[in-house]
Amino acid sequence: MSKTICIDGLEIELTKKRIKRMNMRIKEPDGSIAISAPYGTPDASVVDFVRSKRRWIDKNVELIKKKAALHPEPASKAEKEARRRDLKKRIAERLPEFERATGLSCSGWTVRDMHTRWGSCNTKTHHINLSLMLATRTDEELDYVILHELVHTKVANHGAEFYAMMDRLMPGWKNIRKKLKKT
Repeated sequence: MSKTICIDGLEIELTKKRIKRMNMRIKEPDGSIAISAPYGTPDASVVDFVRSKRRWIDKNVELIKKKAALHPEPASKAEKEARRRDLKKRIAERLPEFERATGLSCSGWTVRDMHTRWGSCNTKTHHINLSLMLATRTDEELDYVILHELVHTKVANHGAEFYAMMDRLMPGWKNIRKKLKKT
């Protein structure tokens, strides 16, 4: 059951479902706010929740809108497909270089239209997914995401072993990650 409610000037898409606790997302690229709440949660509890998170909401809506302005969605399906082709070409050139240099390898890769992450790796099959959003990023940033996902073919989590391997294979990776997180 979904409905739109207005809380202190914020339009919220509220969905009640079978979950244990309330959670909130700010959607890209428009900064719309979605809240999921357990069945039976009174609307007054949702209002209190939103008010308690108001500073966080305002900050993150602004960040998402800035990001959308810096890296706008393609205007047409043709432009999106052109970006996809260009990104696939870049990946096809760069990924084998990292596999040779590191000894790590993936079973395959896909470009997906992901809006909340730059990449993902299935740690069982070693298949890598890379976000179409990388089409607007620098080669350095693409290289970081490729390496990050390749390291996941060896180390499934973000523990000490993962970070030690990243430090060894790409010493400046933390600065690159900061750039990706800012925009």
